[in-house]
Amino acid sequence: MKVLHIAASDRGQRIPELDGLRGIAIGLVVLYHGFEFGPGPDYHAKDLIHHLYLWFEGFIAIGWTGVDLFFVLSGFLIGGILLDTRDSPRYYRTFYARRFFRIVPPYYGWIFLYMLLMALAGTFLRSHVVNGSAPERCVFWMQLLFLQNFGILNRYPTVIGAWLRPTWSLAIEEQFYLVAPAVIKLLSRRVVGIFLGAVIAFAPLLRLFIYYRWPGQRTDLGMICTLMPCRADALGIGILAALLWRDTTFRSWLSQHRRTLYASAALFVAGFMILGKWSPSFDSLPMQSFGYTWIAFSFAFVLLLCLAEPTGPIAWLARMTWLRELGRVSYCLYLIHYGLQLLGETMLAALIRHVHSWEGLTARALTAVISYGSARASWKWFEHPLVKKGHAFKY
Repeated sequence: MKVLHIAASDRGQRIPELDGLRGIAIGLVVLYHGFEFGPGPDYHAKDLIHHLYLWFEGFIAIGWTGVDLFFVLSGFLIGGILLDTRDSPRYYRTFYARRFFRIVPPYYGWIFLYMLLMALAGTFLRSHVVNGSAPERCVFWMQLLFLQNFGILNRYPTVIGAWLRPTWSLAIEEQFYLVAPAVIKLLSRRVVGIFLGAVIAFAPLLRLFIYYRWPGQRTDLGMICTLMPCRADALGIGILAALLWRDTTFRSWLSQHRRTLYASAALFVAGFMILGKWSPSFDSLPMQSFGYTWIAFSFAFVLLLCLAEPTGPIAWLARMTWLRELGRVSYCLYLIHYGLQLLGETMLAALIRHVHSWEGLTARALTAVISYGSARASWKWFEHPLVKKGHAFKY
């Protein structure tokens, strides 16, 4: 069983556990955006239901880390593809053609739907949403060029801000795609490993420098959170995991030291849980200094456990059908869920005027279901045919 699993990953075939991990990532993000309300220290639960929800709130307070799991998976998968095909004469052409068909059409389609929405219902939205004014013209150019992660998303008006809020991480990945192929193509594997170590060490130092040099970039979607070099540690850790996994000596060591892998994973996950308990906010100093890096290493160890122990409990969880289904539609779901949530809340408020907490939660749950249904339809009728077109380009 283990030999077959390793062989499949070497041939570049789809590994079901990674779809499940992607499903966990999108589930964390949707829960965080849909149901996290950030209760203050003076908040007191009124009854058992509120106590249970407060416990649930504590769990999803770190749901934003689903994006870091996406980064680690992207580094592992894309880095692995590049490592396996670095000697191909069609290396760059095939890589960028496949990435284009996978990423760009749904992304531009979502921007077009925003323009269509504002043409049809712009007056209604601007009159029912706080700061629902039209965006500056330069916003669209920044979005089209994947430059929105340069600390400007937090200045968008509310409607377009919600519609395009998740796209900062897409900008990071697109910028990563401009750099990673050349690094892996031009450098030896040993030098690639050294380079990745330097990137992983540099990212938290850069975040600390920005934290103290430009305090305004600490909060919301400032540059500490959204700038590609500031988040390159998670992507680099993913590539490093791909590099190690392709080393037969490392695999042999893993097979003989499985307990060490579990102990290391337990240590990092325990630290992750401590961070989540005492400093869950993504803009806290512990998170923005070493926390992002620690979380990325935690996810990398979980990823390696899935690969090295395919009969283990983590791999079993990641193979669950519903998680793999979420992972399959995660790109579109990630892109659209926040904008559809704003639409749902705005329409509910316009209909019943006074929205109580449970009504608001119901509306968010409904928009999450609608988002999933839309993402599934997009995958079937739009994205999957495009992916097939992309895979017509061969290495």
